[in-house]
Amino acid sequence: MAEPIHTDLFYHDGRGPELQHTHWSTRGAQLQAIEYFNPDDVYDEASIKHVPFDGLQVVMITPEEVIDYGKLSSHLEQSRAAMFDLGKSEWLRSFSQRHLSSCHHFQVMFYDELFDIICERVTCHRGRFTSTSGN
Repeated sequence: MAEPIHTDLFYHDGRGPELQHTHWSTRGAQLQAIEYFNPDDVYDEASIKHVPFDGLQVVMITPEEVIDYGKLSSHLEQSRAAMFDLGKSEWLRSFSQRHLSSCHHFQVMFYDELFDIICERVTCHRGRFTSTSGN
């Protein structure tokens, strides 16, 4: 079951927030965070927000053109939520479980991309992401 999360800082108006920047580790191998604007935000420094990923293990990025909105529609009809905790989904269980005992499958819907993330925790914060912000 998809549980809507962080609906106060991450929501949709038909399609999700607009992705502004992805932050990768120094070597580019690990997604650290994503900066975004919500649909009704003013596009300025004061409105930017970020989503950091704690204990990230797997990331899949699907472009808007190939997202199966039929599968997402039941999630999206629940509320304005654009981020969901899918728990121990079938997709999560399809991987070796050696490092995944503390992880959940999260879906994060942006305007033109859908991120499927397997990690320990997803949070939302106001402002830009910095690697020293404790996230």
